[in-house]
Amino acid sequence: MTIRVHTNSSFSGAVHAKDYRTPSCLAYGNGSNTVILGINLFASSQSQDYCGVLVSNKTEERSLPVAVRIHRTLELADDKFYVITCGKAGFKNARNETSLVSLKLMDKNRKKRLQEVYYSHPYIIRAELSRPDGTYGIRVKSCFAFNRRNNSVQLIDDRGCPLNKQVLSPFIYSEKEGHADSELYSMFQFPDGNQVHFQCDIGVCKGGCGEPSCSDDSIPTRDIADDGILLASTSVFVLQPGDIPKLAEVIEYPKWGPSWLLYLAIALGLLFLLMLIVNVFLCSAMTCSCARTEVVEKEPSIIEDYDPYRSWHGTQYGSRYSLNGKPGGGYVSGGSTLNSARSVSTNSDHYAIVDSNRHHRSPPSHHGSHYRKH
Repeated sequence: MTIRVHTNSSFSGAVHAKDYRTPSCLAYGNGSNTVILGINLFASSQSQDYCGVLVSNKTEERSLPVAVRIHRTLELADDKFYVITCGKAGFKNARNETSLVSLKLMDKNRKKRLQEVYYSHPYIIRAELSRPDGTYGIRVKSCFAFNRRNNSVQLIDDRGCPLNKQVLSPFIYSEKEGHADSELYSMFQFPDGNQVHFQCDIGVCKGGCGEPSCSDDSIPTRDIADDGILLASTSVFVLQPGDIPKLAEVIEYPKWGPSWLLYLAIALGLLFLLMLIVNVFLCSAMTCSCARTEVVEKEPSIIEDYDPYRSWHGTQYGSRYSLNGKPGGGYVSGGSTLNSARSVSTNSDHYAIVDSNRHHRSPPSHHGSHYRKH
């Protein structure tokens, strides 16, 4: 990140990353109206070049708090503070979503984004449109590479065609996926440093931009500047073959989220299914239990309550001995029904009154009964 501070008068103060005053994070004014501060955005937290750059894993934006001091060493009330952010340009697509354009270097398999590359190895330069909706397309144009000292070389012209086809291939567009890939046949570097920056203008076209014609006498088929042009850039460190990478690998999560989120969703889904099965089983068991309880607790019927052979408490009437003609003073209801008002014994004159409405039997009459005197 190159920060230029312009003042209305001569400036002899200091410009530095907030809370960092190391030489790589500090620049002093020399009495002119401009101060330039260069910041390494990819420096690790253990590196001497680290200046407290804040990185957003979601949007890939890099932000840096900057302090502009009037005095070289003292902190005064008139000092100014700013937050400078390097982000991606975007636009509103047909679904009213913010769609961003990005530029990245990838391996030959197009699976990993790289921050460190090896000299003379082939790579893929990809221009990508986030949240493609099928309505807007992109075209890559006017790409160039430069280093920290602003030494630059142009790679793609305004038509979107490579200037040197031995260095870079034409971009191949995939409108459905929302990206365009070009093969970098051999990675290069500048003599005065191992860091290379790539920057491209990305044209956005409603309805698709179409394939550019890169013949020598061709002209652009449409002016894509009418639909808008966005700026995209990326930076890499060039290593010599055999060098050990020093930066952590860039992990690009899928658009729906990191991989652990998928496993968590699967686990929660299985638990929900298991709980659903258990709940269905418990509800079925409770329904069967309630049904059985209702049958058991049902009130006894009239037939069950009426027993002609049941003895009255404290008497000998109702004994089954009378059926065999044995003594006992019992009685039997011969051929009587529940609607009968009187039941007469065949062996004696004893009888009983049956009240079908009360569902119980009246005590028998004692006429003709034999009592034993005590």
